[in-house]
Amino acid sequence: MPSYSTIRLAAFERVRGAEFVRRPYGLAFPAAWRREVLDFYRIGRREPQKINQVPVRRLNEVIRAVAPQLLCVARKATLHDDAPWLYAYDPLPVPVMRQLIHSWIRDLHPPRARAEHPEITERAVELGASLDVAKLSWQPQEVDLFSGRTTPGGTFEPDALVHQLLPDALAQDITRLDPYRFEGVEMEFRIAATTRGAELVSWPPRDHQDDDGTWWKFSFVIALTVQTVPFSDFRLHVATGVRRWRTGGPVPMPFRRSVSAYLLGRDPWLAQAPGTGRMAVSRMISDRRTDSTEWARGGPEGMLGRLRFSHGLPDAATVREDPDVWMSGKDGVQIGVVHATSMGGHGVGAGLMPRDRSPLTDWAAEAFAPRLTRLNDFTRSRHPVLPRNLPKSPTGRTKEERALKKEELTHARRQDRRLALARTLGGAPLVVEARWQNPRTRDALVEQLADLLGLDGAGGTGAVRAWSTPHLEVRLYLEDASFVAARLDFPDGRPRRKHLASAIGARRREIAELCGRDGRPDVQAVVVEIAHPDSYRPGIVDPKFATRLGYADAGRLTKFITVPSSKRGTATRKNIAHRARQTWSHVFRQLGSCTVPEHSAGDVPDDLDHVALWLVKRRADGPTYTRRTVPVAVRVSAADGSVTGWYPESGDWIPYRKLLLSLARHAEVPGTYQRFEDIDDTDDEGPDADGTAAEEDGTAAEEDRAAAEGEETEDTGIPAAGATSGDERRTTPWVPDLEEQRARTAQFVRSMLYSLRDRNVLLLSHAQNARLHWPWLTNGRLIPDALQFGANPAQHISLYGERLCHVRVRDDMSDETPQWFAPDDESQEHGFASGLWHRPDATGDHRVHYSTGEKPHTAKHAVKTASKIATRIPVRKKPEDGDEDREPDPVIDTGTHAWNPAALEIAVLAVPEEGTAEAGAWAAVTHQLRRAPEYDVTLKLPLPLHLAKKTAQYVLPHEDDTEGAAPEGAAPEEESGR
Repeated sequence: MPSYSTIRLAAFERVRGAEFVRRPYGLAFPAAWRREVLDFYRIGRREPQKINQVPVRRLNEVIRAVAPQLLCVARKATLHDDAPWLYAYDPLPVPVMRQLIHSWIRDLHPPRARAEHPEITERAVELGASLDVAKLSWQPQEVDLFSGRTTPGGTFEPDALVHQLLPDALAQDITRLDPYRFEGVEMEFRIAATTRGAELVSWPPRDHQDDDGTWWKFSFVIALTVQTVPFSDFRLHVATGVRRWRTGGPVPMPFRRSVSAYLLGRDPWLAQAPGTGRMAVSRMISDRRTDSTEWARGGPEGMLGRLRFSHGLPDAATVREDPDVWMSGKDGVQIGVVHATSMGGHGVGAGLMPRDRSPLTDWAAEAFAPRLTRLNDFTRSRHPVLPRNLPKSPTGRTKEERALKKEELTHARRQDRRLALARTLGGAPLVVEARWQNPRTRDALVEQLADLLGLDGAGGTGAVRAWSTPHLEVRLYLEDASFVAARLDFPDGRPRRKHLASAIGARRREIAELCGRDGRPDVQAVVVEIAHPDSYRPGIVDPKFATRLGYADAGRLTKFITVPSSKRGTATRKNIAHRARQTWSHVFRQLGSCTVPEHSAGDVPDDLDHVALWLVKRRADGPTYTRRTVPVAVRVSAADGSVTGWYPESGDWIPYRKLLLSLARHAEVPGTYQRFEDIDDTDDEGPDADGTAAEEDGTAAEEDRAAAEGEETEDTGIPAAGATSGDERRTTPWVPDLEEQRARTAQFVRSMLYSLRDRNVLLLSHAQNARLHWPWLTNGRLIPDALQFGANPAQHISLYGERLCHVRVRDDMSDETPQWFAPDDESQEHGFASGLWHRPDATGDHRVHYSTGEKPHTAKHAVKTASKIATRIPVRKKPEDGDEDREPDPVIDTGTHAWNPAALEIAVLAVPEEGTAEAGAWAAVTHQLRRAPEYDVTLKLPLPLHLAKKTAQYVLPHEDDTEGAAPEGAAPEEESGR
């Protein structure tokens, strides 16, 4: 295996001196309409005086479904903005626009609002009559696709329209290339409508037959997005991946979820509209009122239901019932329904390995010349990247010497764990409880607890196990899970959301009362064996959150482990043991015991306090229907390994265990808090503080629009057009009390930093997570070595601590960090490499680096030469006794999942006033924090941020993992896998 010295990013930048001008037609939202439409939209709205922008998102969504050639460059139109809202190279005629505008007006208020406010219907008729659609005028535009400004901090911010028009122009150029060819395979790509950037899908789809003889369909996908980078020019990111299509039976439609569908018509959808070769994108939803499947914004009262089509839009229920027929084509229409995680398995593996990704990206890049060029390969940082205390492999001349050394290292690690727990617990014994359902899980929990801590034997044979060591006393209670893991109880046995609060409250009280009766006041944590989340249908009967709150009321932490399942591959002895071990390791960390990576970067102080800021967010579509944000700060001390959390009520740092319990006691329970708006009624387009999208960092920095609107996306593929991937990737949402929340966040951060002003501090923040509530973290507002809160001007970092360093990390949400691989241009066997990387021309004060991790054990079957469309020759295995030594047969890896590690961007925003360490050294420290000694994988985030993010489990009903940390690039729920 080659030792890679560079990595290659799928990122492109402008060629110096190059120009890129296009001349589309633009359509502005008429200024004379805005006041009328806005007054109509405000009827019945909560706090109407705060609504100052015309909501056009729903209209944009319908446009993507029926007129994909139109480019929507805005989600809302302000009262005083005369810039075009729509662009097109072939505009829609006035009669077609009249249909769209009139149907949109009637859709601005949902049926419930019209029932509560009868005047809406009459006002809609009056408004439709007063808007003179005939005066809509498409005007020729000359658009500079490289236009923008350089901020005071040195970040180039492209104009808003560039984010949509530049990728689309490049996508058009890609479609003019000769078809993509790779090892005998040929593909043609079509542009698909999308909410941001541009997307191209290979069409027609390719077929794949699995080992069981079942046929599946898939396409390759190319996504283009414009991104900004701190203190640098903007970039174009090219993301390649696989789109897997639903075939082989009706499409499952999960509760409160929608499914994307790509539509390609032989003729234009709308009467009198010009033709287009683009694919329209719409969403199928289950209408809970009629118990039927419809197109989003469709139905008799929806926008689609009021439009005049040149040929009928296929019935959504018919498409759902038999997607195979529509994939092949029917009545001049082809439809591909996107496969989603909830639909079960798929015969095509998710993601692409470098063997497919590299040539596909190179082919697309041919269309970028001479205006854009690929970034030069990034080189390794000269700073060390491994912590000093990372576990070492045993060494020795003989097998016996290595075995002896291994036993010595294992003994030392066990003793370190006992000492750390004893220190964390203040000398008190470790007292834990395990509530089990499967005897194999029970036995594994006992065995792994003993093995982790170096305890002798099983501690007894009964329901109470006990061990004694010179450093730590351990006691384990074994109990049947009983009602603790049972479905929540609802009146008449019918789960209804309106009864969810009382169901949670009842189980919570039962568990707290059980703890009060068991005579075990010293129990610190409880492990509960519970069924997989998919076993609870509907999801609101899942008892995890109620269980966690009940035990928190009794002062006990909780950790869940799932029941072994042959179906999910978790019933083997090895898997059960591994999950039990991960569970106990997580319990120890919840108690506040963890091994901090000892950095090896020169000139950086050893006695650092690593402080992570995390915003725990509740979305409006969750069980509470309430948007709310809880700022959390976790401090990990390099001096003594202690983990503490900031408690603003007392203005002090408290043990991590107490922080978790305090968060649980303040968690929101469904039905007990005021709702701002029903998720089905809001257009989510209220004003931001200054009329701008505070979260925008190059793209619309989306905080899970797909999840917030209930859209199903692929588990490990590029999200469907108009959707995004991962958690928290939605465009800036309307939070009615956003300014108040921002003020609370600013006060939280200021007071927290003030408490540490005399210490060596590394402050870690996460861009996508925190910038809505701390706008300073947006790329366009950053100024080196400064901090800013609220409307106050930016201040030098030293005002908050002369020994304070601030590092912001950013992951691949919304493709904000580029895809990458480690190149080997001689052999073409591109692969992956771990390390810290920067531009080859970077100087010592270079601020932006990329961190990549080791390949985890979960990706052991991922072969770098694997391809979805081409064969490979496997590595020849050594023949066993009696077997013939022969050349392996060629294989194709269409059905194999790819390993897709993300590059974590590390931006050193501020370095301490005191000290000599350069920015690269602080980036190295941050990278090393991903290599925590107690984890056998590279963490997706640095350890302090990882622990801070985990606090969400004690605040949010939908946040929980059941088996420990996900390695970088391996877990579908945390990695987009593109």
